[in-house]
Amino acid sequence: MSFFRYNKFIYLTQFRCKTVKFKPKIAKTKPLKTPSALALDHFDFYYGPLFGKKWPSIRLGLLSPNRYLAVMNTMSRDWEPHDEILADMGAKDLLASIRGKTEDDIIEAKRQLVEMKADEETKKVKNEIANPSTSSERNFSLDEEQEAIFRSAAGLSEFRASPGELSSGSLQMSRGGIKNNKDVEITGFEGEGVRIPKREHFLYYPKDLRVRAFKRGVLLDFPAPMKDQVGVPSYWLLDGGSLLPVLALGLRKDDSLLDMCAAPGGKSLLAALSNLPSKIVCNDFKLARLGQLKRALMTYVPEESEAVDKFVLKRKDASDVKSWDEFEAYDKVLADVPCSTDRLSVNTDDGNIFSTSSTQQRLDLPLLQTKILVNAIRSVKNEAVVENAVAVVKNDFGIEIVEESLHQLVSHMTASGLYRFHDTPLGALVVPFLPSNFGPMYICKLTRLQ
Repeated sequence: MSFFRYNKFIYLTQFRCKTVKFKPKIAKTKPLKTPSALALDHFDFYYGPLFGKKWPSIRLGLLSPNRYLAVMNTMSRDWEPHDEILADMGAKDLLASIRGKTEDDIIEAKRQLVEMKADEETKKVKNEIANPSTSSERNFSLDEEQEAIFRSAAGLSEFRASPGELSSGSLQMSRGGIKNNKDVEITGFEGEGVRIPKREHFLYYPKDLRVRAFKRGVLLDFPAPMKDQVGVPSYWLLDGGSLLPVLALGLRKDDSLLDMCAAPGGKSLLAALSNLPSKIVCNDFKLARLGQLKRALMTYVPEESEAVDKFVLKRKDASDVKSWDEFEAYDKVLADVPCSTDRLSVNTDDGNIFSTSSTQQRLDLPLLQTKILVNAIRSVKNEAVVENAVAVVKNDFGIEIVEESLHQLVSHMTASGLYRFHDTPLGALVVPFLPSNFGPMYICKLTRLQ
């Protein structure tokens, strides 16, 4: 009997221990997953089928720290000795290594050959526009999965800022005027069935632009940027993907450039360091972003530099199609549109676009991007780096567009061993991978036909 009671007592004790365990109460409004976890689930669902076998490698790259290039600030007094220090560490001059020792006359002959081909292709395109019945029925529209990846572009901040001073009068500030314009309704389905013709394109790599990169697989980090006697840094760190849109612009001497979403300013500074544009208009609408942009220019552009006079700061809403009034005003337009910032989304919860409070903002991204790109095409005289707002500008504004091939850029950057690209119907897509881990960054160059 006692043995039985003892066993019964043991059994009851074990049973009671299980019953006293309670699960913590979770409010119905509390998310079960963090925004970064939701972002990763979202990318697994959409990007997994899109990238196939590449996705595990890309996924690991997104979750790992990205790598940087060192952009030499040739406006700093001490950039040359600091450039030598980085060279001694093993960092190569990326663009010089791509250019090699090819003579200028050989490069020019190749450019002329490519542009002759491009002219022939342009004539065919114009003939197809004039005689639509003879045009090809090829369809270059993008499916939903491809559009999802194309909406993902820049990763972390373009450069790491450091303190600096510049007189307030040295930078121009202008708020654009308002002019009534055509009110265009954009549904998101305008691109269905749109054919975008493509032609050959030749790119020069600016000789004055100095960019240092460690070789593939080298795990060294660049030291903190050094400063000259007046406190101007001799270089800054830039995600490798952010270099390509500026190269794709194909800047030429005395070009006028509009950077539509310029903050934090890395790409505008790159353009200035090429010593090619005569005017760089940096536009952003939010005052906080304009402040960030101005601080960057004050940090990296010395007060006595001639480049100070090239910069014009504007505050205009680049997504307002109705009030936008800068038509055919610039030689080149750069539109780095707002995106889901994939790398940031999977690594931090603060300000994450996949948070519950930002759901509507995320859903509105395609519409916002399209409006900005429509205005980018309307602002350019003949060229723009944009994604795809071709259908809207054709149907509503009568603007015909041709895509410029980025085959040369993709080929050279792939050969450097530092970049990996994923094939896309339009443009080029840099995808992360551990040996260098740049991007993601989507680039597409469109030209407005005259």
